[in-house]
Amino acid sequence: MEILRESERVVLAAPRPRVAVEAMGGRWVRTNERPQWIGSLDVAVDGDDLLVRVQGGGEGPSPHDWGVVRTDTVYAGSMLSGDAAAGGFLAFYELPEASVELQANLNLGLLVVATWITFREPGPRADRFTREFFRREDGDA
Repeated sequence: MEILRESERVVLAAPRPRVAVEAMGGRWVRTNERPQWIGSLDVAVDGDDLLVRVQGGGEGPSPHDWGVVRTDTVYAGSMLSGDAAAGGFLAFYELPEASVELQANLNLGLLVVATWITFREPGPRADRFTREFFRREDGDA
C-alpha cells in the first residue's frame, strides 16, 4: 500500500450545484396592457436548460413569434446553492431585422426581462434597451 504525502494529493473541486431551473418555467404574460416589445414568453424546462419562446408585443418591428432558443446561461439566485427563486437566464435571438440579447430574472414572483436590441440596417430606429415585467399566466408565484 502506497502512502501519499499531503503535497502529492490531488484535490478535486466539488461539482457545482444544479440550478433549479424549474422555478423559471411556465407561461409569462405582460403585467400591463400598454404595447410592449414582448407580449409573452413560454419558458420550458429541458433537463438542466431552458427553452424560451417569445411572442412579440405588437410594437414596431417585434415579430409575432421569435421562435424557440435554448438559454445560453442559467444563473442561480443564491451564492450558496443552486436555488433559482431569484435566478435568471440569458438568451440570444437573431431576428429578421435585429439581434437581441435577452436577460431575464425572477424578482418577487415576476419575471423581469431586459433586452438589448441592435438593428442590422441603418434606418429610422435607434438601437434600444427595453425592460418589461411579466407574471405567470396562471397567477401563481
